[in-house]
Amino acid sequence: MTAFRKSWLIALACATTVLAGCGGGDAPSSSSQAGTPRTTTVGTPSAATTPVITSAATPAQPPVPGAPASVPPTVASPPAAPGQPSGPTTKPAGNGTIEVTTVTLGGSPVPGVSVRLSLQRPCDPATHDIPLGETSEVKRLDGVTNMQGKVSFTAETGCYYLGMTAPPGTSPVPEGMHTIFLVNPGDTATGKLRFNDVQPQVGVCDEATIETELGVNPSPVATIDKCDGKWAVIRWDTPGDNQRLVTRVPGRWQTYTIFPHDICWSAAEREGVPPALRTYFSNC
Repeated sequence: MTAFRKSWLIALACATTVLAGCGGGDAPSSSSQAGTPRTTTVGTPSAATTPVITSAATPAQPPVPGAPASVPPTVASPPAAPGQPSGPTTKPAGNGTIEVTTVTLGGSPVPGVSVRLSLQRPCDPATHDIPLGETSEVKRLDGVTNMQGKVSFTAETGCYYLGMTAPPGTSPVPEGMHTIFLVNPGDTATGKLRFNDVQPQVGVCDEATIETELGVNPSPVATIDKCDGKWAVIRWDTPGDNQRLVTRVPGRWQTYTIFPHDICWSAAEREGVPPALRTYFSNC
């Protein structure tokens, strides 16, 4: 009986010990459970995996007000082939020749005419037209016709107005504005200025009229050259140099000079001597 009771006590003590072991231990506080995340390990991967990063396309952004516009890239032109121009071509500038003739309707040359050329721009000489009121003078050329009634200019290509100053004693034909067009370098363009043939008054150039009005001896035979009714050269068939240049003033003839003389052509021209008498004066 005593042995059975002892065994029962031992078994009870053992059971008490087991229960204490199963339910024992420190229970986690409520504060530690709230602040610490619960971690669960499912397993360890056999190898590390490198993530693949894919770049997403950037959406187009709207233009910012006030920002400068983008400039398209400049595309270089391919180089020109050998022997070809590398850029746009323009008509090359160059010189040509302009010849002007001064002549009477009867075909006689009129020397000593002051001629002028006025280069007008903008103007295309190939059109043979100068637009009225749309051009201006950029260059002027001046010259005087020679004894053959001609003058030549070296001029650049372009459109020209042609004008003159009529010498005293001449009668230009009224023909309006004259134009000349020098189209290509090396070309020769021409212009013509015409004059009326001056007819002297009946009897004015007669020997008797001149001699009477000059008050000279009418006995020797006289030869009269180049009489236009206002100017004349007269000489008599007598020994010695008696030639003279005479001019007609209102109502009569009078002597301008007796040969030989020392009057320069520039002075004679200013005094109204016509170009037809140029040969009787020196260039001094």
